[in-house]
Amino acid sequence: SDVILEQLRQHIVQGKFSPGDQLNLNQLEQQLNVSRTPLKTALFRLENEGLVVIHARKGTFIAQLGASDIEECFEVRMALEAQALRHAFEEHNQARIHKLIELLTKMDNYLSDPESWLDEVVTYMDFDRRVHMSIIELSGNQRMKDFYEQINIQGFITVMRTRFTFEDTQEAKVEHRNIRQALKNRDSDLLNEAV
Repeated sequence: SDVILEQLRQHIVQGKFSPGDQLNLNQLEQQLNVSRTPLKTALFRLENEGLVVIHARKGTFIAQLGASDIEECFEVRMALEAQALRHAFEEHNQARIHKLIELLTKMDNYLSDPESWLDEVVTYMDFDRRVHMSIIELSGNQRMKDFYEQINIQGFITVMRTRFTFEDTQEAKVEHRNIRQALKNRDSDLLNEAV
């Protein structure tokens, strides 16, 4: 069920299913070459993550997230990141900080050309997801990480389905540069503001 969960989550993130789509369980069993029990287990877990909605005797549907849902996700995400950042410059986090700076540096190489930025946006968003998960890992709190993953995946899916412009990506790059600089300078106040 873990493998099925990850495959279905990737299909949802990549937009292979649209919000409101009903999932055909028979078809999924054949496509994934699995039996019904692990498939249902994976779908129940996706329901707990808020990615699908299961209606008894009606079917399983891809969740539709509204503006207020997304606003709530990002509000929780900001609160969790602020809490995690309280631990950023503790001695045991030095390797994590180094990894975070490396990720942010790699990100800065993407989305530079207004002609080809759309070809790179999925890769960039994956880096973005990894950066924010790395911030949460600074807390050393596994429950916080698990909860954050659930909230973050909903926000990630919404961002990927939202129309945004090249200019929006350049603003995000400036924000990420500010995070990287604050980490390099070991400046907690600037780091909280940047994140």
